[in-house]
Amino acid sequence: MFRLTFSLACAAATLVPHFVHAAETVEVIHWWTSSSETAAVAKFKEAASKRGLAWKDLAVGGGDNQRILLKARVGKGAPPDAAQINADVRSYAANRENLSNLDEVAAKGKWDEVLPEPLRRFARQGGKSYVAVPVNVHRQNVMWINAEALKKLGATSAPKTWDEFFVLADKAKAAGMVPLAMGDDIWVNFTFTQVAFTTMKPDEFRRAFYDLDDALLKGPGVVKAFEVMRKLRGYVDRSAPTRKWNEATQMVIQGRALAQVMGDFAKGEFNIAGKKPGVDYLCAAVPGSGRSHLFTSDAFLFFKQPKSSKAQMDLAEVFMDRDAQVAFSQAKGSVPARMDADVSGFDECARQSYADFVAGAKDGTIATSPSLMQTPARIGAWRDVVLGFWNDPDMTAQQAAAKMASAARSN
Repeated sequence: MFRLTFSLACAAATLVPHFVHAAETVEVIHWWTSSSETAAVAKFKEAASKRGLAWKDLAVGGGDNQRILLKARVGKGAPPDAAQINADVRSYAANRENLSNLDEVAAKGKWDEVLPEPLRRFARQGGKSYVAVPVNVHRQNVMWINAEALKKLGATSAPKTWDEFFVLADKAKAAGMVPLAMGDDIWVNFTFTQVAFTTMKPDEFRRAFYDLDDALLKGPGVVKAFEVMRKLRGYVDRSAPTRKWNEATQMVIQGRALAQVMGDFAKGEFNIAGKKPGVDYLCAAVPGSGRSHLFTSDAFLFFKQPKSSKAQMDLAEVFMDRDAQVAFSQAKGSVPARMDADVSGFDECARQSYADFVAGAKDGTIATSPSLMQTPARIGAWRDVVLGFWNDPDMTAQQAAAKMASAARSN
């Protein structure tokens, strides 16, 4: 019996290498650490595991902290295999020899066919080759409105234009309600971007904030955006500068404020509060933008490693996988970056966002946030102009627009 058992054990040992393969490890650095974000990342981890990849997680709380750590790792010559990125792609793309070539996997996955032009441009950053893999889309031009408050003001639908919003805002103010819930300075700049997207045609917006068209940056569209911002300033309460964005969202949820301009990630606050879209709140396109879609995107860079890059390319395929993107976005609150996804299981707000995203890709009415296309220095310079105008009632809209053009030239 002993000899038989020993023989079987030896035979089994010789067979193991033929069907058991050690998983290839990929180190991934990201800033998704909240409960919903962790649940979303788990979907990518699960898909990676099915591809025989061992995901080595490096989750860093806070986007700024992650960026600092990533920069330090790259500077020391010890970058991770993959890194979450959005606003800093341009900086890393300037040194392409440090990044893995994604052309083969992109051609195999037909990325050119499934990604809209603005996302392709973002993922290539001025070159012919892909340097990043977009995994999702967050719509930014959304106005969140308390449905009960809207009803009290005698309205049944979201305002389609800024003039319609100002009429509602005056009524809200008279009723003791904050017309527009606002957060600290970063969200003032965020709101300006959404407003500019409504006062310019999408192609003008792209030429101004991507290509730095001087005439457009100081032209009537940007001037009009500052004029709208001046008027919006009168509908924001004094406590806004010390308020976080989610605290502003709570004001809308509780009916203390009529509306807020915020990306679709605000939906998580409504979900936690047990509120339902179309019943307790409206998630409408920002007044004046119609079905046009302005978005930001999370993406991943892949850094060259001494060892084989096969595991990295496998992970790139996971990130672009249609089902993986759907599962991730359902947990994250975003929508897939691909235009061929099945979003029938998403909620009302997400389905509308995705429909506008896909339609906009076909008719040219979508655009990415300027932060995805420009250097942090230029974005910072524009932010300073916007905040200077917001806090200085004596600065004219024409002067602010001229400063925007000047900041583009000097940064």
